Amino acid sequence: MELYEVLNAYCSRNSGAVSKEDKRKHSYMLRRLFSSTYPIQCSLINNLNTDPVCSSNIIAMLASRYIGLPDFLKIRVDQKKKKESIRKFYEDDVLSKYMEINQCGIREVEEAYIYDKPNLDIALKLIKKTFFDNKDKVIVNKTKNEDNEKSLF
Repeated sequence: MELYEVLNAYCSRNSGAVSKEDKRKHSYMLRRLFSSTYPIQCSLINNLNTDPVCSSNIIAMLASRYIGLPDFLKIRVDQKKKKESIRKFYEDDVLSKYMEINQCGIREVEEAYIYDKPNLDIALKLIKKTFFDNKDKVIVNKTKNEDNEKSLF
């Protein structure tokens, strides 16, 4: 059984459906999850230094107070999703110029991207347009000395 299934069995007063192996395997996480609401009781359980099956049974007695899964135990199963990084969408030159203008670091830029994405997009597009629009083009400027030399010959 998975941890979430064990929690459901404990909180629906059906701890007998959980095997001893699963109780041993999930005893640490059960103590950790219940310690947010019952810190004194879980601390006493930790100080007992008993078999994990015994400590899981004591946690089952705490969980018997609930008919369904309580709010403090509702955990997200799909936590593997990574945050989007702004580095995927903009070049390092544009980001470094933005950080130079605003005197901030990449962490502040990432936070601004999370909380204020439209305004940051506008600012970064403006920086890209003004500073890095002609990045691939080579501009050759003539100096006054070159003009004078051509006129002499």
